[in-house]
Amino acid sequence: MEQELKLQILDPSPAAWTKISQHPLLALGTTSPLQLHAFYYDSRDGALQRARLAYRVRREEKEWVATLKAEGQSTGGLHQRPEWNVTVFSSEADLRVFTDPDAVALLTPFLGLVLQVILETRFERLESRVDRVDGSQILVALDRGEIVANGGLREPILEVELELAAGEAAAVLEMGAELCLDLPLLPDGESKMLRGLRLAGLIPAEVGAMRYQTPPLRRHENAGKAFSRLLIQQSQQAISEARRHSADNSTKTLHQLRKTVRSLRALLRFCRALDADSHLASTAQELADWFHQQNIRRDHEVLAMYWEALATATGSEVIPLHSWLIEQAEATPAHLGQCVAAILKLWARLLRAALYSDQDLQHYAEMHLRRQDRQLMAAGAAAKTATSFHALRIRIKNWRYVIIALGDIWPSKDSKTLLKLLSSLQEISGAVHDADMARQHLAGLATSRKHGLAFSAGMLMGYLHARENRQRKKFSRYWERLENAPRPWG
Repeated sequence: MEQELKLQILDPSPAAWTKISQHPLLALGTTSPLQLHAFYYDSRDGALQRARLAYRVRREEKEWVATLKAEGQSTGGLHQRPEWNVTVFSSEADLRVFTDPDAVALLTPFLGLVLQVILETRFERLESRVDRVDGSQILVALDRGEIVANGGLREPILEVELELAAGEAAAVLEMGAELCLDLPLLPDGESKMLRGLRLAGLIPAEVGAMRYQTPPLRRHENAGKAFSRLLIQQSQQAISEARRHSADNSTKTLHQLRKTVRSLRALLRFCRALDADSHLASTAQELADWFHQQNIRRDHEVLAMYWEALATATGSEVIPLHSWLIEQAEATPAHLGQCVAAILKLWARLLRAALYSDQDLQHYAEMHLRRQDRQLMAAGAAAKTATSFHALRIRIKNWRYVIIALGDIWPSKDSKTLLKLLSSLQEISGAVHDADMARQHLAGLATSRKHGLAFSAGMLMGYLHARENRQRKKFSRYWERLENAPRPWG
């Protein structure tokens, strides 16, 4: 079984390559590069691909090695699937070289196929073997080259692979976390072959990496095991969102990443009682630190969207204030490496020691949701100041995210009304918070000597303040509905 973490190098510059190749954790030293040239084969109608099989023959210095990979899973950059390697005499396609019984069983239906080259990879590789303190051994491969498809189409290869040679899969996640914190790297869920198939037009552009379908939650399964699985699933989702944001660096993708991290943090808080030795506390704090660092960027991006809409509607000049807000937002880097490193460490710790419980999932979830329900109602009654109202807004978000994550326990019709109310309250309380946030960031600007900026800032603050009063009244109406809404665990 192949188990490896693939990390994409985000910075293609020679300086970044030098920094990565000389990083002490990779232990590459003065290693000479290996020259590798691989041919990937399939039938004209893609029979192997449809069967989730990958077959290649690769020249590794003076040897040819045939490799067969079967269906597995690839989530959060961690690739796990069966693999067989056999030394052969040439690059010619021949499925009969594999003699392992499991490989033979997979290939028997395809022995009569006429195979052709569907793509090539050509790259240089630096290799090392790293011994970890837990006794695990990790094979390091630093690759630089290109994928070549029919018609001369090319795509660069620039990546680090951490393959588990001995020990637990958690070891490659931990090593990956250390590297992402120091270097311009992010986990990559796509293999060279998948990228090549897309480049060659053999799969649709929207087809992504292999996905692992998480089994649905069961009411009577152990709560510790269920929450461990949920946390790993959300960790993998957050890594995918980090990759999307790295690709286009938009307000939308950053917002989606923050939502996923918020959901992950809400679940961590909800199952804290199952982490008796506080193994997850430090990584939870690291995620919180990253999240709060990004608040100022998110605030300025939201204000920029409000101002663009308001200025357009009123015929005001958009640029001065909008440009200033975007500059403030961009002054806060995303620090994706910091975020992903914390998530990889969390994932590794859950693999090493799953959460423990002597209760089933339904009993634990309903007991703690009832307690949170009482705390939420009490916080709502006491929310008189901007600070206490903001705390109430956070409680609403966290409660909603947990109920969504645990949705398999109850029929959707039982939780639909509650979730709809919570979503509305989250949106309304967010609008109230936006007005308070505008006062924090724009008050100084509204009194500045830059007349154009001052007028626009004052106009936006006035608009959000008027909107805040309306939203508070609306919040009261929806809160009363929430108090009387049925709970799915009732």
